[in-house]
Amino acid sequence: MRKTTKTKWAAVALAASMVLGLTACGGGNGGSAAEGSSGEAAASQQAGGDQAGTSGGSEGAKELVVATVSAAGSLDPAGIAIDMWTEYAKLCIDPLIRFDESGNVVYEAAESYESSDDGLVWTFHLRQDAKWSDGSSVVAADFINTLHRALDPNNGDSIYGDMLYGIVGAREARENGGSMDDVMAKALDDYTLEFTLTEPCGYFLKLLTIAPFYPSKSGVATLENTNWYKDAATSLGNGPFCLKEFVDGQYYLVEKNPYYFAADQVKLDSIRVEFIDDAQALLSSYRTGEVDVVTGLPSYVKEQYKDSDELFIWNMLTSKFILPNLEVKPLDDVRVREAIALALNRSEICAAIGDDYIASTSYVAEYMLSNNSDQYFSKEEDPLFVEDVTRAQELLAEAGFPGGEGFPELTYTYPNSEKDALLAQGIQAQLKQNLGINLKLNGVETQVYSTERSEGTYELIRHSWTADYNDPINFLNLYTSYSGGNFNHVNDPEYDELIEKSNSATDPAERNTYLHQADRVLVGENFYVIPVTTQVYICLMNPSLTGVTVNEKGEPMYRFADLAE
Repeated sequence: MRKTTKTKWAAVALAASMVLGLTACGGGNGGSAAEGSSGEAAASQQAGGDQAGTSGGSEGAKELVVATVSAAGSLDPAGIAIDMWTEYAKLCIDPLIRFDESGNVVYEAAESYESSDDGLVWTFHLRQDAKWSDGSSVVAADFINTLHRALDPNNGDSIYGDMLYGIVGAREARENGGSMDDVMAKALDDYTLEFTLTEPCGYFLKLLTIAPFYPSKSGVATLENTNWYKDAATSLGNGPFCLKEFVDGQYYLVEKNPYYFAADQVKLDSIRVEFIDDAQALLSSYRTGEVDVVTGLPSYVKEQYKDSDELFIWNMLTSKFILPNLEVKPLDDVRVREAIALALNRSEICAAIGDDYIASTSYVAEYMLSNNSDQYFSKEEDPLFVEDVTRAQELLAEAGFPGGEGFPELTYTYPNSEKDALLAQGIQAQLKQNLGINLKLNGVETQVYSTERSEGTYELIRHSWTADYNDPINFLNLYTSYSGGNFNHVNDPEYDELIEKSNSATDPAERNTYLHQADRVLVGENFYVIPVTTQVYICLMNPSLTGVTVNEKGEPMYRFADLAE
């Protein structure tokens, strides 16, 4: 069985728009091979199974059809760059660098880089044979175009603007009326890009993989034209594929980019990405051969296909956890928070939900790579805590609530979905059984849930986080006292100091030490967050599909894939 991983799947509504039938990419031919870009990590082939095999398009053309559940987001790296963008970018847009499955740098739009001795100035040299799908050169100004649009205070769709604040002048431009001219992300010439940071950042290279660091054609991708990314004439690609058709909320179709510098490595003629939000319809489309890859399937599919190489699992960089409101009594008492954490039998809870939920006592995602070893970050040290009902009962008694006597009824709020309801019921049952605590369950609509979480009008709430990039800091920096994602108002000077030390440390071992120390302060000592589960995506893949590579987040990459005749 081939196992890979999955990344950020948030729920953001995609604005309704016109259905557009669009023109194809320009003509021409590609350049030299992409050094380091075509790994051999492939989906296993397997005879048998009920996949009928595939592919539409013109006669003789090879078209891969991928079906997924979420059409959320847009194709603008300076906008709502989530689900749809994530899949599209892997096909059509080359960033400066990527990372492979082992966390090694793979050069894409950049051919080299260097940093200053103090770690503040980073200079990237772009490959001069990179072309957009209209045949024009990819230049440094195209990267600045995305950054400036992401920082523009008039861009309400920019969801990653605050992640750019490590660049000198970025925060001022976004929040305080500062000039974009003072943002120290500069095109020194057409093929030289320079970033000046406010302080050393040990994970800056990883940060380059978030959407605002991707290029968008200067003068073409603009805030004034909100529909530029839906039109193949303006939604240009500098990767192996480029947009051909976009039908809002239904599908998009990309075709081989003849101007791609490694076009000779691209074997598929086109890839069609369809959005099917019904799990049964997804499975049916695969079994009838209408699609080659389906993601986000029901958990029972794992058992049905357990002996088939068609099954692959994305081990998501996701953590689901209980967030206690630290300003609500008795949750302000660390003994109470620890008692709740220790009293849960996570394996029993997950067994009732399905095979796509996995018990976890780690807040940093279980499958997050370490910065300093070939292990997962969560496995490098002893567990942050161990489930122990007896100790949980002792802690609750020490806090003044023996056997739960006198403990107030607390409300647990969660998004009103089937899976989250099952998770809530499992937590409720175990806290009642093991601690004598009564929880009132409050399933609410997504918007209500988000509002209560951000405004702090909850007692206990189900929270979830999926990594934007493969580094533990993407989880841990949420609970600094100055983080906008710190929804339960953790204010711990020791924690802040450890995070700041990790940010400025340039030695991976030293940085990792600070991150583990911060993780223990956050979870193992103070239980500011209470981990419960991680998740996987259950998927099926046509056994005729080969050459699928995997990035550092475990996401499948179809850039150099092929379909057997």
